[in-house]
Amino acid sequence: MIIYHAAFDLYNCMFRILLILSRMRSSYVEMERLLIWDYYVTFPHRISNISFPQEMRKQYSRFFKDNTNPYEEVLDDVKVFAKMRSYQTEALRCLAAYGLIDSECLLESKIIRTNKALPKALQNRLDNIPARLKNVITLIESPFTELPLYGEKGFKYRTKLIDYKYDIH
Repeated sequence: MIIYHAAFDLYNCMFRILLILSRMRSSYVEMERLLIWDYYVTFPHRISNISFPQEMRKQYSRFFKDNTNPYEEVLDDVKVFAKMRSYQTEALRCLAAYGLIDSECLLESKIIRTNKALPKALQNRLDNIPARLKNVITLIESPFTELPLYGEKGFKYRTKLIDYKYDIH
């Protein structure tokens, strides 16, 4: 039996990464932060599992609704995220090879979008995001993305997708 899911599609992952980079507020993004956001773009209904800071909880409460798709049930977020990692890493390498992200910064786990123009058809798709991704994109464009990545109250801690206990930052 062959089962397809966008989470394990290299080209879909490249598209998702470009979508995230086009919506980020900062000039660069840490690779781990980008991979976490890619998970939520792939599984937008899992946003309800993020633990928001108290002062942001009310503002982002509309994202807490669990709009689960019965065909996309995720039993273990950490395992699915770990399985996606090889596809995400390869997608980043491909984007660097195409000159769409800076390859030198990629070696330092920082992702910076280059000035290389995208084909018009691809740019149109990035500009017209599907309705199911509106909540995730709104969060990516919000001050929530400016939370620190590391530490007890950082982004990794709040998503619980990557271990944060041994971070040195």
